[in-house]
Amino acid sequence: MANPRSLGKFYWHPLIYPVKPKEFWEKAETQEIEHPFRHGVGVSVRLPLTRLAMVLGRWKKKLEESQALTNAIAGRAMLDEEINWNFIRYGAGENKSV
Repeated sequence: MANPRSLGKFYWHPLIYPVKPKEFWEKAETQEIEHPFRHGVGVSVRLPLTRLAMVLGRWKKKLEESQALTNAIAGRAMLDEEINWNFIRYGAGENKSV
């Protein structure tokens, strides 16, 4: 989990990619999951020949706790008919595919 360091309206934090990407920079978003629940937009700059990167960005807005946590897991609201409650309650079961 990122531990952003704030510099006023700006922030930075290190990042380790799970695999070495081709890009040396890309757009990055940061969502705090502890108070003050800020959301920021910035850029991830990868160090050459490594999976290590530095994220540099600017805080855009503060959110309520529930919205911040939903954003952090890229969640969304689902319609009731989209939810398979039997799968949620009992899982796939033995010898059944998901």
